[in-house]
Amino acid sequence: MAVRSGLLGNWRVSVPLILCLVLILLLAFVVFHYFFLTFTVAVSLALLLGPLHRRLTERLGGRPALSASLLVLVCLVALAIPLYLYATLLVDQAVDVLAWLRPRLQPTEIEKLWGTTLPQRYPLIMAWMRQLTGKASGMASLSAGLSQFGSSANHFVQQALTGLLALFLDFGLFVMMLFFLLRDGEQLRESLRGISPLTRGQETELLQHLTRTVKGVLMSMVVVPLVQGALAFPAFWALGVPKPHLWSLMVVFAAVIPVLGSPLAWVPVALYLFFSVSATKGLILFVYGSLVISGIDNLIKPIILRNAAQIHTMLAFLSILGGVYAFGPKGLVAGPMVLSLVLSAYRIYRYDVLRWRTLPGTLSGVTSTTPSPPAGEPALVAEGEI
Repeated sequence: MAVRSGLLGNWRVSVPLILCLVLILLLAFVVFHYFFLTFTVAVSLALLLGPLHRRLTERLGGRPALSASLLVLVCLVALAIPLYLYATLLVDQAVDVLAWLRPRLQPTEIEKLWGTTLPQRYPLIMAWMRQLTGKASGMASLSAGLSQFGSSANHFVQQALTGLLALFLDFGLFVMMLFFLLRDGEQLRESLRGISPLTRGQETELLQHLTRTVKGVLMSMVVVPLVQGALAFPAFWALGVPKPHLWSLMVVFAAVIPVLGSPLAWVPVALYLFFSVSATKGLILFVYGSLVISGIDNLIKPIILRNAAQIHTMLAFLSILGGVYAFGPKGLVAGPMVLSLVLSAYRIYRYDVLRWRTLPGTLSGVTSTTPSPPAGEPALVAEGEI
């Protein structure tokens, strides 16, 4: 201890040492900040699967690598099944749409639609369209639109391929991180305890709160799509949508996709109703989809987080929304995790730091103690650890 105090007391040694450490941390940030969000999501899932991994390791005779591999495989299968079903439904619906469009793309049908059907149904819209396109015929307008679309299609395809490649790379890194976090999680935790300023009780409470938060986030990712699909089915059935059960199932799968979500499924249905069945029905579905199907997302997720992690509904909503704005799709997990860390830091300061200041015999000389935390908000440190 005396050697350490002398070393830190000598500014000629301590200042260059601190500068070197800061420089090393900056270099580490430059190299590893690309993977921080992926690592955060992997850590969240590893925290949730940690108890199951420990029990499975005991069942397998103390082989953590094998149990981690099995859990990762189960996660991959659980993710692949809904993706496969969604892709199958999407292909089937695309085939049906192409079969419906093929006879309607004949030149005579296009001229009839442009010159007679659409002007009768939507005179104001068609008058505005004719002002934009001049007196062009239906085929001329369609050819101009296809030409303009084709000029930008190459750029869109390149961006899509780049995004898909980045997604696969990111997913591969996530799987690798999840495996090593499950296999070596205990060693990593023990190595971090050597430099952590937190007591063991504080670390335990912080990890428990993070685990509850992650559990609430993942639960919301399952419950919300199911609720949205259940709310979409009666509307599809009442408005006369063909195969309402299949489109409701597509709403469920689309709701799993971050940021875009359920509108990927119900907006095409609303457009179909608006242009092919009835403009009134299309508008009804637009309003119902915006307010009810998509709006229920902002109501259920904060409630689930509040019940699972004891987070205030407003803070839960803001953490999800702010996480998506700041980090994109990964912010659905990263945002609530940041909020969980903030609340844990608040509780450590309130129930540990302030209590330490008022404990008998401390430098403040105050003999009264801080009240115990209220129900649902336990202290982050066990008695006797300060």
